[in-house]
Amino acid sequence: MGRIFITLTFVLTILPLVAGKAIAREEKFFDFFGDIVYGEECLRSWQIEEASAVAEKLLSVGRDNPYVCFFAGEVYFYEGNYQESLSLLQEALKDPDIAQKGKKFYDFVNRVYQTAGKFKEVKTEHFLFRYLEEKDAILADYALDTLEKAYHAIGSDLQYFPAKPILVEVFPDAESFCTISTLTKDEIETSGTVAICLFNRVIITSPRLLPRGYQWLDTLTHEYVHYVIMKKTYNRVPIWLHEGIAKYEERRWFEDAPPKLPVSLESLVAEAIEKDYFITFEQMHPSLAKLKRKEDTALAFAEVFTVMDYLFNRGGYPILVSILDSIGNGKSPEDAVSSATGVSFPEFEKNWMYDLKQKKFRRIHGIQILPTKLKETSASVEDVESVAEIEVKDARKYAVLGDLLRREGLHSAAIIEYEKASKKAGNISPQIQNKLAISYIMDTQYTKAEEILKISLEYYPEYTTTYISLGELYQRKGEYDDAVKILTQANHINPFNPIIHKNLAQLYQKLDKKEDATLELKRLMMLTK
Repeated sequence: MGRIFITLTFVLTILPLVAGKAIAREEKFFDFFGDIVYGEECLRSWQIEEASAVAEKLLSVGRDNPYVCFFAGEVYFYEGNYQESLSLLQEALKDPDIAQKGKKFYDFVNRVYQTAGKFKEVKTEHFLFRYLEEKDAILADYALDTLEKAYHAIGSDLQYFPAKPILVEVFPDAESFCTISTLTKDEIETSGTVAICLFNRVIITSPRLLPRGYQWLDTLTHEYVHYVIMKKTYNRVPIWLHEGIAKYEERRWFEDAPPKLPVSLESLVAEAIEKDYFITFEQMHPSLAKLKRKEDTALAFAEVFTVMDYLFNRGGYPILVSILDSIGNGKSPEDAVSSATGVSFPEFEKNWMYDLKQKKFRRIHGIQILPTKLKETSASVEDVESVAEIEVKDARKYAVLGDLLRREGLHSAAIIEYEKASKKAGNISPQIQNKLAISYIMDTQYTKAEEILKISLEYYPEYTTTYISLGELYQRKGEYDDAVKILTQANHINPFNPIIHKNLAQLYQKLDKKEDATLELKRLMMLTK
């Protein structure tokens, strides 16, 4: 949840200045003007290599021209060369006309540089991964392995393989992510946005910023899909199609099977059909992050997923590629969809909606869209501490009593209180479900515990505690391979929880996988030193 795409550029502010000065300046500058206009168009259409070639040509013959410097500074920023960008922009701002309108962009780059200028880098064949905090180094291996898998899977699906290494940056705190994303903290938390594809790069927040992390590897893939679409289509794809393909493809790094709509989103679609309440394609523009309620953002993601499913069932990846190719070749998105489906765009929308309403989506009463709260600390939330997250007062009261009884080893009594809490909650609470399951585990009622945890995992696959609880259950039952598998999935959400690495190290020792055990102990030390 919360992966978005925004088309945003500051370059439009400088073009009118260039046009206004073209007549007044010497003839040599007039030649620069055409190149700069072309270069700016390359930036807007995400053809950064072409923009870079224009910048290098202009710098070689017009290094003293402030408009050339400003344009080259923009290009360097899009390439992730922050220091060089600032240096050129600073030169350009000596011109009073550029200073008047260009300082906003310079200040923006400078704010980003306060964080990005300290990034460390790890490279692979197709990606350049940057991070700041020492603890975030733990992300590199997971991220790059995932991204390389995504590179090949998405490239095969959408028939596009970027030629140049893709920049991926992990921003370490809420303030720096707000700056680079150009979103407010309220917009981020309302929409659940934790990553973005913008300025020719993939940008994510560190999973440290959420108490239990988030599905950050799926998120990386989601944003990489946006990157591919941008490059392939010259940034001409509307938000509904962008988000639909990205949502449909976000687990391709992990799964070969056709994607399924998560239960929480399936329930939202069922409710939308029941109430005849949908988010239109027009309302989704310019970004899902601009919707006012997290439920609306989630519903929009669910809708566009079903659009892709509708298209895929009628032509597989070839129909998606056909649409993207047509848009890249200059067709409007509506005409591209119409050509691929053989009906007018309004008819296509009507057919999709009719098909949607014929499906038997499950309505799960009580399922929630979990909130996104970016924190300035990296502390993990333990199960007992999560009582504060239970919103209903009476449910929280019973959960607290259950915790007290469980700490005293009175597990049967704790089960009674947690069951009361569950009834009072009024919704399906992953916090209470985990507390109840752990008490069943401690009471050796393994079958009941597994049943509860599997339901919880189906409803809330982003909730890390459930994976840890299941890992504990499988370990106690001696099912070590299953325990490793489930805890590995926990790392896909929150690699900063030391319990996961500690338990994995113990399991690998029992399975006589000494190298894997050593690696997990190394990761544990990274988090606890």
